[in-house]
Amino acid sequence: MAIIYGRAAAEKDLLSIAPESVQKIEDVETVHQELKEKLIITKKDFFDKVPNKIIEEEKILEKIKSYEKATHQKFDEKIKILESKKAQGGFSIISSSIKISLVKNISKRREINKIKNLEKKQNVQLTEWKENPEQIFNREKKEQINEVKTFASLERSKEHKGAKGEVRALKKLSELSDDYHIFCGVRAILPRYVTYNGRKNLRSAQMDFVVVSKKGVILIEVKNWSMEYFKNHDKLGKLNPYEQTDRAGMVLWIFLKSWRSSPRVTNVLLSIQDNMDYNRNYKHVFVSNLDRINHFIENRKDELSEKDVKKIVGELEHYVTK
Repeated sequence: MAIIYGRAAAEKDLLSIAPESVQKIEDVETVHQELKEKLIITKKDFFDKVPNKIIEEEKILEKIKSYEKATHQKFDEKIKILESKKAQGGFSIISSSIKISLVKNISKRREINKIKNLEKKQNVQLTEWKENPEQIFNREKKEQINEVKTFASLERSKEHKGAKGEVRALKKLSELSDDYHIFCGVRAILPRYVTYNGRKNLRSAQMDFVVVSKKGVILIEVKNWSMEYFKNHDKLGKLNPYEQTDRAGMVLWIFLKSWRSSPRVTNVLLSIQDNMDYNRNYKHVFVSNLDRINHFIENRKDELSEKDVKKIVGELEHYVTK
């Protein structure tokens, strides 16, 4: 098994934006599936209980109506007693009239209005349970639903696709023997800008993988792009994958020159979906896929001595993604 240094940079980037329940890339799909299944069960249980819930809400409405009726009776009885005392002369006519008016027009009305509002709210709630229980479910289980949506969005994201592609590539590369050293997420910065394609605009690069062995130094840029995305990537204002690979290869070549005179760097664009062809405009960029990449590496001629390999490995391990 190949010797691995660091971790896939895209996986680290993905974990930095993922929920805490995601500890590794495989967790995105696993946790997402678990959450979806849990939500399906929760929804089934909810709708199984809807008929009984409607009955409960109807009973509550009936209790409110009964309470309204009892409240009417209570105040009517109180008013009747006050009118009786007024007729018997128990109070002055003015005092009696005021008391009766207060009970009838303020106390009773206020209490009945409270009950009417309760009845109105209960009718709305009962109607919603009968006609739109889905809305109630979405409201009550909003947090659970949003969690599923978060994972669905994460699973569709470019970060997940990129990380998934890099992890698959690393798994394949790890099948190489321990004669091979694989450096993940190498970040190289040059002391100054250098000229690329006629312009002095190149100084740094993030490299998905660098494989070092006696076969030489091989830079691998991984792309897990769909054909549609590949065809439209230029509209997004991004470097095409061939130029990106070529630029990274130049940075790595210059980066290594200070450790060993003129080390050759082989640039490989690794297409996970095997939908990219060799581009003559970038003659120094090989194109491969998961099925061919190890064979491509293993069947190259030896270029480095054990001493060279040890020197490069000792330096590169300081620049990987932790």
